Amino acid sequence: MMRSNQLEQLLVFIFILSPTLLVLVTHAKSTIEACSSTDSCTSLLSYIVPWDSKFSEIAYRFQVNVFDVLAANSINLTIPSPGNQILQEKSMLKIPNSCACVDGIRRSIIAYTVKAADSLDLISQGYGELVSAEQIRTMNGIGPKNPLTSGQSIMIQLPCTCFNNTNNGVSSVYMSYVVQSGESLSSIGREFGPTLMELVSINGLDQPRVDPGDILAIPFSACSSANLNWYNESLIVPNGSIALTANDCVKCFCRPSSLKLHCSPSGIVASCSHLQCKESDLFIGDVSIQQNAIGCNVSTCLYRGHNGRKIFIWKILLMPTAQQMEKITAQGHQSNLQIL
Repeated sequence: MMRSNQLEQLLVFIFILSPTLLVLVTHAKSTIEACSSTDSCTSLLSYIVPWDSKFSEIAYRFQVNVFDVLAANSINLTIPSPGNQILQEKSMLKIPNSCACVDGIRRSIIAYTVKAADSLDLISQGYGELVSAEQIRTMNGIGPKNPLTSGQSIMIQLPCTCFNNTNNGVSSVYMSYVVQSGESLSSIGREFGPTLMELVSINGLDQPRVDPGDILAIPFSACSSANLNWYNESLIVPNGSIALTANDCVKCFCRPSSLKLHCSPSGIVASCSHLQCKESDLFIGDVSIQQNAIGCNVSTCLYRGHNGRKIFIWKILLMPTAQQMEKITAQGHQSNLQIL
């Protein structure tokens, strides 16, 4: 895929000279994707929790749903009082993010209400340094004539990329990642999966080197509903993650080994309907195996999109081969498997 729209911020050097002192100030590099459409895409933010925080506090800061944060990190959605669960300082979370095209550049802009003890540096730290103090200052015109004041609403610009949600022909979701002290492209690749050359190419780097504070776009292979003939819905889910859909009634997990979506009732909404296939005791995601004279029949209840509160599901009857049966049985622990 061509990366001609990808720009890299240049290092800016400011020299302050005196008879005895030379000061060098640099701005971190960041991958910027040019765009021309008005659509948005699914993306992720890598967030290093700066201090002990509740899930509800983190979700509020990024203006997302608590359950969406849990789902993105494959955390049990049915834990008691999920918003009050505390994450320890320096924990890493994936924050789901809608990446829009704003003034020709891919980015996400959210509002933040300034607190009494806030400074630009503290606000930047609160967002895991995904946005710098200088970026906040510039975007909001903060200065002597317009100081930061408690109760003030300011705009926070967060990095994101789409690249058509593909990487080398594979459905992918991109995560914006802040390089930490002591990390290299190789160590980041080992942690998240892409090769060093992929990271160099995606981020338009002249050489395979990064510095603390640089922000990289990291691809995660993903499951897509594009070929599943879903009604009125398109879903893309990073491997190993969960996405909520159908008014949070359905959760869809992306199996890393096969990049196949497995959808089932979320269990977090009491008033969901149409979760059970007609003329069957199977719910979305259930698989039933029934022995017969020549082998067995496999029935499965599949999610196929939604329209408002109406959820579309199909019941499919299969007569699998022996090899297919092994795969179905092996995947039984990820679905409700009934052998009759």
